Amino acid sequence: MKPPPFEAALWAKTAPPGPPTPPLGDDVVADVAIIGAGYCGLSAALHLAEAGRSVVVVEAEQPGFGGSGRNAGHCVPEWAWREPDDITARFGTERGERVNDMQAQAADLVFSLIRDHQISCEAVQNGMISVVRKDKFVAQHKARAEQWMRRGKNVRWVEGAEIRDYVGSDAFKSAIVFDDGGHLNPLAYCRGLANAALKAGAVIHAKSPATAIARDGARWRVTTPGGTVTAETALMATNAHRHGLWPGLDDAYYIVRAVGTATEPLPEEVRRAVLPQDHNIQESYHLRHFFFFFDQAGRLVSGGHVGLGANQSAEQMTEVLGVELAQLFPALGKVDFTHYWQGMIDYSPHTVPGVHELAPGLFAAVGFSGRGVPTATAVGRELARMIIADDKDAMALPITPLPRAPFARIGTYWANTVVVPWHRLKSRFVA
Repeated sequence: MKPPPFEAALWAKTAPPGPPTPPLGDDVVADVAIIGAGYCGLSAALHLAEAGRSVVVVEAEQPGFGGSGRNAGHCVPEWAWREPDDITARFGTERGERVNDMQAQAADLVFSLIRDHQISCEAVQNGMISVVRKDKFVAQHKARAEQWMRRGKNVRWVEGAEIRDYVGSDAFKSAIVFDDGGHLNPLAYCRGLANAALKAGAVIHAKSPATAIARDGARWRVTTPGGTVTAETALMATNAHRHGLWPGLDDAYYIVRAVGTATEPLPEEVRRAVLPQDHNIQESYHLRHFFFFFDQAGRLVSGGHVGLGANQSAEQMTEVLGVELAQLFPALGKVDFTHYWQGMIDYSPHTVPGVHELAPGLFAAVGFSGRGVPTATAVGRELARMIIADDKDAMALPITPLPRAPFARIGTYWANTVVVPWHRLKSRFVA
């Protein structure tokens, strides 16, 4: 099924215009060249520019055109597929806890940037709630909450009748409240990051796809149709967009399709009956990775990773989501979605993002696996810290070898119908 155009997404219709970012039309020199103007690339550009580094960002389309402008708008301070103990098992106790701290603080970083730079993006930071519908998953769900609470994070465990204070449905058996989480208009946030980076002194060129990256003496040269950027350090932050710029990079992740839907604005009494405190909700251990919240205008925004049902049409997907929401929340009545869009996720075979040094001074960050808003923002800042300090240990995430995703080129249909459901089932049966 052909994805809807970028302009069809709700966020493209409601976000303020982005700043001017004319195409590159010359040969320029900078301290750092960044390929990709999504959350990671723009966060890195902002933090580098604030530290006095000269930065040039080249973007194939416009800031936020990819997953950054098409995602769900969740800002979630936890891992999508891993528990904190998994992270320490993977990276070791000391490094693993630094990585867990990065993720736990990522939502706060986003909302701090929004406040500091006065980004208008419908930001609401009053908590994100992970819910479970089936009794058999409650113990596993509670163990996840306890792992975060044991680390002193801003997390609360809720079960039984108290859930009604947060979610207007009796269908859910348990909930974890991540008080630092929230939701926003993701394209507006991305455009706001671009504007902040420009004000700090970074340079951003849209409609300037990188066509090659190669050594130029001791520096790196990024070539675009209109000119080149030569820099001591280069960062590839292209996420789910394959481009053939570096051997192995396009095979380091799967491309997974996610969908978003939204209704027309609903009456306030309906919104209060469904989400009394205006949280955003995500269902754990659910094959569709279900989410929902209300935007600033009162639209019910829903969707998730497609997984099972990847071959369904827009009409079929919206009907499935609408029926499920109506069953959970009778106050909604019949749910009619008037907006539908899609985005692509770079899904790591490790289900944890990675930073990789492809060659001396050339770095790539990939595999955000459904945690784009907070995690990509945080990883961009960490990359900036590493470059500023000229010390890889200044970054929370360690430098790791570029992974190899088996059958990475199998296509989005098979990635959605085989790879994602497999990891989802694992998360349900492996505590």
